[in-house]
Amino acid sequence: MKAITVIASPRKNGNCKQIVNIITKIIEEKDGINKIYFVDDLNIKGCQACRACKNMDNPTKCVLGDDFNRIMDEVEESDAFIFAAPNYFGEISGQGRIFMDRFFSMTKTTLNQLKNKPKCIVIHTYGASEGHYDEYINKKANIFNSIGCELIKVFSVGKNKPSSGNCDELIQEVKEIAYQISE
Repeated sequence: MKAITVIASPRKNGNCKQIVNIITKIIEEKDGINKIYFVDDLNIKGCQACRACKNMDNPTKCVLGDDFNRIMDEVEESDAFIFAAPNYFGEISGQGRIFMDRFFSMTKTTLNQLKNKPKCIVIHTYGASEGHYDEYINKKANIFNSIGCELIKVFSVGKNKPSSGNCDELIQEVKEIAYQISE
């Protein structure tokens, strides 16, 4: 089993990474690998609205020569795609927005959707009360279906968990989903 994870947090061991670590441990227990990328370590530009990806007469992937296509090519060869982003000031982090912005080149109106239908987990962490951003992140997460993923689970994780403690229930749920995608 091969998973690709994109973490859109500038914090290398923040709540997103702590949740990804739980998933990674289970993937590795099942003899799989989880390759983790931090958006801050990548060269990724926002969509330039050139619409080259929408040209059905001459179909092409995004024409920007940065790390986005390389990462998504790896996702296309993987069994699972995990995307983790914190919420800063009522929105998904800027790193998360810039990465997801490029999904424009992979929607149903292009020929670039993921062909392998990788299982997908979206992780959204924030400091507000549990459930505060559920509606927001569930709407955002629908974009993963539109690029060809099979969205398995959206984790909307409030109260600064897991670093704030009191997260046994969360850890158990994360483990169950990790086992599910590792099968």
